[in-house]
Amino acid sequence: MKWDLTFFYDSPENEQIKKDFENALEGAKKLKEKYYPILSSKELSAKEVKNFLEELEKLIEKPYFAMQYASLLYSANTQDKTAQKLVAMGQDYLTKGEMELSFWKPVLLSHSLEKLEELKNSPELEKYKHVLEVLIEEKPHVLSEDAEKALSALEPAGRRAFSKLYEKLVSSYTFEIEIDGELKTMTGAEIRSLRQHPDKNLRQKAMKMFFERYEKDKIILESTFNSVAKYYDTESKLRNYPEPISMRNMANEVKDEIVKMVIDVTTEQTPIVHKYYKWKRDFLGYDITLADIYAPLKPVKKEISFEDAKKLVLDAYYEFDKEIGDIVKSFFDENRIDSEIQPGKRGGAFCSYNIPNYKPFILLNYTGNMRDVMTLAHELGHGVHGTLSSKQSLLNYHTPLTMAEVASVFGEMLVMDKLLKELEGEEKQMFIASKIEDMFATMFRQNMFARFEIQSHKMIDENGMASWEELSELYEKELKIMFGDSVKIPEEYKYEWSTIPHMLAVPFYVYAYNFANLLVIALYEKYLEEGKAFIPKYKELLSSGGNAAPEKLLEKLDIDITKKEFWEKGFKYIERELINKL
Repeated sequence: MKWDLTFFYDSPENEQIKKDFENALEGAKKLKEKYYPILSSKELSAKEVKNFLEELEKLIEKPYFAMQYASLLYSANTQDKTAQKLVAMGQDYLTKGEMELSFWKPVLLSHSLEKLEELKNSPELEKYKHVLEVLIEEKPHVLSEDAEKALSALEPAGRRAFSKLYEKLVSSYTFEIEIDGELKTMTGAEIRSLRQHPDKNLRQKAMKMFFERYEKDKIILESTFNSVAKYYDTESKLRNYPEPISMRNMANEVKDEIVKMVIDVTTEQTPIVHKYYKWKRDFLGYDITLADIYAPLKPVKKEISFEDAKKLVLDAYYEFDKEIGDIVKSFFDENRIDSEIQPGKRGGAFCSYNIPNYKPFILLNYTGNMRDVMTLAHELGHGVHGTLSSKQSLLNYHTPLTMAEVASVFGEMLVMDKLLKELEGEEKQMFIASKIEDMFATMFRQNMFARFEIQSHKMIDENGMASWEELSELYEKELKIMFGDSVKIPEEYKYEWSTIPHMLAVPFYVYAYNFANLLVIALYEKYLEEGKAFIPKYKELLSSGGNAAPEKLLEKLDIDITKKEFWEKGFKYIERELINKL
C-alpha cells in the first residue's frame, strides 16, 4: 500500500508550499511586533495572553502542515532530490520563524512567579492552563531572548544536521545476500527481517553483514554521535539542568527520580530475560547467539499478506470499540499508509501527525512476518491517539513522549489478546514466544539503550570525545547485563548502538518505550478487570492529548507512577501470563 499525499498538496512543485512558509514567516514578524509590548507590560491581562496564544496556534498550523508533507515525501525516498530540497527549505523557514517567535517565552517569564500563577489560574486561560503550568516549570531553564534566538538559529546546522546526515547515509545502504541459491539485493529493513528466518546460518550471516556495513562508516558515525551528544549536553548545561537526560525528562513532563526508578527496576528484572533465553536455547537444542533471539521456534516461514494483516488488526480494534475501529479503517480507506519496501525509503516505522486535523499518516516497511503485523497495530494505535486528541487545540495537542507510546502499545495488546484466543498448539506457542521477544525488545532492549546513552554522554563530557571502540565496548557491557550467559554475543553486535536512529534524532527518547509498555500493561489489566466500562475512560485519556501532566491524566484511572511497586507489576504480568504459560 502506498500513501496518497495529495491530501496536503497536489505535487512537490506546487508554489503554494513556499507561499505557506513565506506567509507564516511574515506572520511571525507581525505577531512579534504586535505582542512584544503587550506581553512585556506589567498590566498584562489574561485576555491578552489568551488572544496571543490563539493567534500563535493559528499562525503555526500552515507551516507545520507544509513541513509534514515535505518530511513524508523525504521519508518515502531519502535519495529524492526534490524531497531533500523541500525539507531543507522548510527547515530554513521554520528556523527563521522560530527565531522570530523565540521572544514569547522569555518575555512572559520575565513576569514574577505571582503574576504567572495569577494568569495560570484565571478563568479566561482555562484552556491554556497546562501550557502555563509547563512554562512556569521551565522558568529556571529558559534563557534570555537573545540566547533562545541564537539556539533556534544554530539548530539546523547543529544536532538536526547530523541527524539528517545519519538518516541519509544509512538509508542508502544496500546488502547483497544469497538466499536459496539466489543473490538478492536488500534494504536495511529487509536484511533485519531475516532475523526471523528459519535458517540459522542465514540469520547469522545477515546480521554480521548488517553490522559490519555500519562499521565501514565508523569515522562518520563516531563523529556524528559525538557531535549530537556534545550539542545536546551543551544546551542542557546552558539551561542549568542537573543531567543531560533531565532536559528530556522536563520535555516529557516526568521527574528525574521516576525515570531513574523505571531504568533501575527494569535492570533488576533482567533475570527473566536470562530465564527465557535459556529455555529457548534448550527448546531449539543448540547454543544461540544474538542473531537467534528472534528466531522462530519451528523451522517454518509463514508469510502474512498485507490484506490478511489489515483484516486481523481491523477486527481486533473493532472488537474493542466501534469508534476506534472506524478510525483505524479510515487509514486504509483514505490511503494514509505507506507499507511498500522501496530503495531509499526510511527504515523502521512511524506515525506522523503535526496538527490536530484528524489525519495522521503512517510509514511501514512491511515484509510479511508477524512482527510487521504487530508494528501495523502499533502505528495504528498512534494514529488513533493522533485522531482522538485532535479535539484539542495545537498547543495542547501533542503528548510528551512518556504518554506518546500508550495507545500504540495498547493496540498491540489488543491484537495479541485476539491471537492468543484464536491460535492453538504449536502456532500459539510460537506466537507467545514472539510476543515475549517483542516485549523484551520494547522494554529491556530500550532500557539497555537508555543506560548506554546516559553513560556514553557522560564519557564524552568527561573525556572530550568517545571513540568508536570505546562506545562499542560500553555497548557490549550493556549487552552482557541484559542477556547474561543465556546467549553468545558475536563480535559485530557491539556495533549495534550505531544502528539506533533515535539516539541521534531525539536523544534520551528510548526510555519512553519501556515507560509506556509498563504503563500499558497496567491499563490493559484494568481493561480486563472492568470490561466495557473501561473504554470511555481510555478514550478520554487519548482525547486529552497533552492538556495535563501525565501524572494528572493517569490519576483519573487510579494509576500512581511514583511507586516502585507499580513499575514492578508489568514484569510480574509478563512472567505470569506469558513466560510461565510458555
